[in-house]
Amino acid sequence: MKYMITLVLFALLTLTAQAQYDNADAVYEDITHEYVLNTDGSVVYTYSHKQRLLTSFGFRRAYGESFITYDPRYQSLEILRSVTTMRDGQKVESPFNAFNEVLPRYAAGAAPYLGLREMVVTHTGLEIGALVDFSYRLTTRPGMYPGLQGKVVFGGRSPIAAMTVHVTVPDAVTLNHVMLRGEQQPEMTSASGMKTYTWQQRDMPIVEVESGQPPLDTFLPVLYFTTVSPAEMVRHTLQQAGGGDLGPARAVVDSIARTVSDPVDRVMALQRWMLQRVGRMDGPLDILGFRAMSPAATLRANVGSDLDRAVLLADLCVAAGIEAVPVLFATEVLPPEEEGESQYEVGGSRETAPGSFDIGSPYLYSRPAVICRGVGAYPELVLDPSRPQHGPLPPQFSAHTYLPLTAGADASRQYKPGPMMGPASVSATTVLTLAQDLNVSGRSSISTSGVRGYALDTAAFKGVAARSLSTAGEGMKVVAGTPAIHVSGETVCEVEVSTQTALEAVDGVITFRIPVPPGGMTDMNLPLGAKNRSTPLSLPDAMKETVRMTLHLPKNVRAVGIPAALEVANEIGSVRSVIEADAHDVEVTRSIEITVPVIEPRQYAMLRELLQAWFHPSHTELSLQLRK
Repeated sequence: MKYMITLVLFALLTLTAQAQYDNADAVYEDITHEYVLNTDGSVVYTYSHKQRLLTSFGFRRAYGESFITYDPRYQSLEILRSVTTMRDGQKVESPFNAFNEVLPRYAAGAAPYLGLREMVVTHTGLEIGALVDFSYRLTTRPGMYPGLQGKVVFGGRSPIAAMTVHVTVPDAVTLNHVMLRGEQQPEMTSASGMKTYTWQQRDMPIVEVESGQPPLDTFLPVLYFTTVSPAEMVRHTLQQAGGGDLGPARAVVDSIARTVSDPVDRVMALQRWMLQRVGRMDGPLDILGFRAMSPAATLRANVGSDLDRAVLLADLCVAAGIEAVPVLFATEVLPPEEEGESQYEVGGSRETAPGSFDIGSPYLYSRPAVICRGVGAYPELVLDPSRPQHGPLPPQFSAHTYLPLTAGADASRQYKPGPMMGPASVSATTVLTLAQDLNVSGRSSISTSGVRGYALDTAAFKGVAARSLSTAGEGMKVVAGTPAIHVSGETVCEVEVSTQTALEAVDGVITFRIPVPPGGMTDMNLPLGAKNRSTPLSLPDAMKETVRMTLHLPKNVRAVGIPAALEVANEIGSVRSVIEADAHDVEVTRSIEITVPVIEPRQYAMLRELLQAWFHPSHTELSLQLRK
């Protein structure tokens, strides 16, 4: 009888949970993060969760395993609990062979990181309605991290009934903390010479997977905390990075410095050499202790993290006579200052800070780069150590707040783009002539600037300019000229355009596609299917696209079905599209401007309004009728 009651209770609980979380594969009934900084400098992190599985996908694909990455040289891992309570109340502990250590995938083939480990815990006894109770402890010896560091995201891909974060430090230690996109302040208690800060939130809804969604930690509440200053963080990061000869690389640097006189071309040549010579280990910086290897060590290993490669690239530039410094950009667009007062909470109270966000959290400043100063027309030129770049400011560094990795650096700084790094814009200005035999010829001027620009890679610009125009009409033959870089930073390429075969009329009507520039709205493939969203939509950047075209018509062709002018404006941007025609010419003038890089859910309908107007078929194609 007790067995039947238990079954009924579990069935009712499962049905209730499924009704409450219709779109969820599982629900976290509880998640707890606990961080303790001991007086000897060691850090103990304890994680636990209780998770109820609601669908077969939840235990077959989504949550059947847990993964813990650590460095055995500095850390020891202890699995405290891995128990599943099945629907009938039976408890199933994970057996010995459910715990398997592997090499993290990102460390494969990277000799300096082959000591890293990933514990894969396979949960057993899984079924719909089962409750997984899992906990582990990770103890870190002093020296791996600069003090106590942490980052916790409040929310996730499954609903969370309750989440608690405890951070405990000695009474004499200051804990700096900030919660972005959240206003909760911690409760603090003190006992036995230690003080504990506690944050708790309840009933966090599921974050649905939606197309174009930015990373969760860019729009959910995120807690950052640290016990060190920016200066201490910088010293820790660079403790192994100084000194050392560049070895054989010195000859490469000297050759580039001797043969490449233009400073912009010189730094780009150094970046290309580094990217080709040194492999990339794309794992997170926390597993490396937020420390950089020396340039000599990175060269010997032929592989490095983005941080290692940034330190190396900065040294290469300096050796070639270019002022350069490795930096860590913030991953957040940080709150602005007002009258010298930072708009965030430090240590539980508002404080004045010289930068806009001066807590020394390597979780916050975690995007390595190199800033070169006084290079050609660029006051500050940002180099990406992770991949080739086309313009002077790669889009992923648009947060604009960075921490210099130099001795004595003690505060973040604001990156201020110069006149050659203005807002992103692309344009195509095209003049074409349609002959009586229905062949087309003409020219187009393709332009890009800002973070969509190609001022540092004009060879690639020729290719993208040609590809963008090849889709005009019914498919064009394109010959791109040599791009020119204007003082403003605008990159322009003149392109000759002609038909490969004469245009074809169907029932006496030719459909002619209006040419568009590269990198514009057509290339972004933004989602328009849904009417509403529950999460933000991330664009590559805010930008403006302009299309102008003049099409000269022969006597035997006329434009038909010319649409009325389109003009739409709302709080995130505007669209204007005008097509005019007479017996001789068709004139097209179109522009769209999106003023924000992230579209909030309430703004999604506004984006759809703009894009539907911009891509309306009557304004992207011309109908040309043959005269009888």
